Amino acid sequence: MKKQILLLMVLGILFSCSNDNDNYNDEDNQNEEQTIDLRINHYRNTSVGEGFFLTLMVQGDSNIGSDNWTKFYNSIEGFEYQPGFIYDIKVRVEQVEDVPVGGSSLKYILHEITSIQEVSYDTPFDIDIKINGQSLIGKTSKHKILNQIEIDCNGICSELNKKLKNQDFVTGTFKRLQVDKIQLTKLD
Repeated sequence: MKKQILLLMVLGILFSCSNDNDNYNDEDNQNEEQTIDLRINHYRNTSVGEGFFLTLMVQGDSNIGSDNWTKFYNSIEGFEYQPGFIYDIKVRVEQVEDVPVGGSSLKYILHEITSIQEVSYDTPFDIDIKINGQSLIGKTSKHKILNQIEIDCNGICSELNKKLKNQDFVTGTFKRLQVDKIQLTKLD
């Protein structure tokens, strides 16, 4: 009887040690970096975080090739985005140990650009230009989104100004004219 109890105790200790080691290895695997595929769209949209800013529109892994694009709130170290191109890239994702207040626990680093496809200047795209009552169009002599992208109103400046004044949310449909200039074609 004592031998059976002793055997059960030894087996219990062995299994508990084995489980501790397995958990340790799982934590090590979680801290390891991974590589993911991303598709970056040919334009940036506006976003709200700690203030308003322009953000990349992306598709990840299983969404690549679909109509589902999401706003990407992080930066990608080593990636130099240029409007007018769709990029397929591989990105290394690492855990950040000391996460800054309001920051991400993940760091994205460009591993490889697998393809770049130029998009026709006539390809339409939508940008949110007023969010929650806050206009993202600068108050200068020219209409600019967040003082970065110039807008050619294409004859509908008065309609744009009216919607910016009277609506809480405004989305514009645009086409690209230059790297930092777009043309408004429709308002929603």
